[in-house]
Amino acid sequence: MAFCRNCGTQLDDGVSFCPNCGTATGEQAAPAAPVKTAKEPSGPLFWRIYMKAFGALMEKPFKLWGISLLGTLLTGVFVALAGVAVPAFAIAIPMLFTVSLAAIFLKGYHREQVFCYELFETMKDWKTIKRVLAGMGWSYLWIFLWSLIPIAGPILAIIKGYEYGLVPYILVKKPELNAVKARELSIEKTKGFKGQMFLADLVVYAIIFAAVAILFGLGMIKYVGILFLIIMVLLLICVGVLLPLFMGIVHAAFYEELIGDEEKTVAEEEPAAE
Repeated sequence: MAFCRNCGTQLDDGVSFCPNCGTATGEQAAPAAPVKTAKEPSGPLFWRIYMKAFGALMEKPFKLWGISLLGTLLTGVFVALAGVAVPAFAIAIPMLFTVSLAAIFLKGYHREQVFCYELFETMKDWKTIKRVLAGMGWSYLWIFLWSLIPIAGPILAIIKGYEYGLVPYILVKKPELNAVKARELSIEKTKGFKGQMFLADLVVYAIIFAAVAILFGLGMIKYVGILFLIIMVLLLICVGVLLPLFMGIVHAAFYEELIGDEEKTVAEEEPAAE
């Protein structure tokens, strides 16, 4: 025997609607199962950035690591060779590779394919070279000027370094912006987040320093100390080859966290505007 789920009236078999209130008598369809989405990491911003960076690195760790290491080595080689003949190249070349690596780290963060030739994307034509050198040079000039302030200069230079930290990524993602606008956008978007960016670097380097200090202390123990010193050397080698990649992905993640959502919103609105 069935009853109306709305008013309780007894229903005859085969009735589609309640004769009293008109409510449909058919069983309600079961609610659709919720769609499972990737769980957003919790905690402070810098910790969430760490988790996202680790996730990105797990996709293509060897290829990204190889290109990152190659970029670091090429920077050193070109600076050593060109810097002897033309000292200005010792400043310009790292700027060009910094922006090229920023583009690679952004693609790595998004799990996109990366290639070795992309290390030279910033050198493909004179217009690109000028824009990159102007953007990076303008930021470095301001950091240098802030560092000249007596007493507080070094601290202010560090703060400004984080304030302008998004410039390489802005130069990659927003080619319509010139050097001045790229720096201004970085200043605007890092407001309130410079502390988190500083913590992201501080925590990593503090852990490395603590690990090296402990291993060095254990290395002073007689007989077995040599084993800990060997471990310390191996750790330093691993840090040297892996840290630039991890920190590059972390900084790319900060760019996406602070500016990436804005870009997506604009891209979604453009078709509607048309």
